[in-house]
Amino acid sequence: MTRATCACCTSPPTASTARRRSACGHPAGVCRRRRTGTRMERWRRFRLKADAAGSKSTTMDFFEDYPRLESAQQERFQRVVTRLLAGEVLTPGSPLEPDPDWRFAERFRELIDSYLRIGGWGFDLDSTLRLGRAVHETGAQRVRFSKLESLVLCMLRLHYHETMRLAAEEDRCDITVGLLRERLVHAGKPIAQLSARALGHAVRRLARHSIVRIARGFDADDDEVIEVTPLVEKVLPDDRIQEIAGRIKAYVSARTPVAEQETEAESDPDTLADEPQRDPSS
Repeated sequence: MTRATCACCTSPPTASTARRRSACGHPAGVCRRRRTGTRMERWRRFRLKADAAGSKSTTMDFFEDYPRLESAQQERFQRVVTRLLAGEVLTPGSPLEPDPDWRFAERFRELIDSYLRIGGWGFDLDSTLRLGRAVHETGAQRVRFSKLESLVLCMLRLHYHETMRLAAEEDRCDITVGLLRERLVHAGKPIAQLSARALGHAVRRLARHSIVRIARGFDADDDEVIEVTPLVEKVLPDDRIQEIAGRIKAYVSARTPVAEQETEAESDPDTLADEPQRDPSS
């Protein structure tokens, strides 16, 4: 026996069918329009069906697992996610001052990842480099560096590669501002373009993205220390070392005679950060 249907069941949801559903002759729980529920309920039913078909629902994992955390763990979760979305990079910390957020992130990495994926992000935790960060699925958080900032980044990457090849895991990679300036000059960068103001702005920009660590009140004096973090390996992997060396030569050889004499534009942070570098051949 074929069950009768009405416009509520066969037509798309429109204003007219919405009015007719109150006069539907189907028993309660039969009419499709009567049992659709709210949009959130339909979405949850859809995700549950996807789970039954073998598709893992990370969103539902978060809604199910987060309420099971203790109150202190929920507060720690909020702190960790806030740091990640603010652009910070989680690390274990020093042996004397370990970071409790790192231990929490290691234990609940899947829960953190499931939450971040709701907004199109993901949690990248590298156990080898010992760092964790939030990464957008479409690369929306990518940063564009100026020519001087890129040159400093490449030089610090080469220094990190040379220093950490034979270093122990707990060792850190440090370089003084004076040594960094000396290496840049040795590579061919005019010293007139490496004033404390220009170099300090470039290093602070890298520190803003956790690539280096510097002391508060950093002024780029020769004796000040810059710590290069393991994140630099994620930004510029080992298999690109030769490319990095070639890029340094390209950056240095691309300068013009006028640019060698004029230092004001190079030392202006606004110019470095906002204006694109021009091709000398244009």
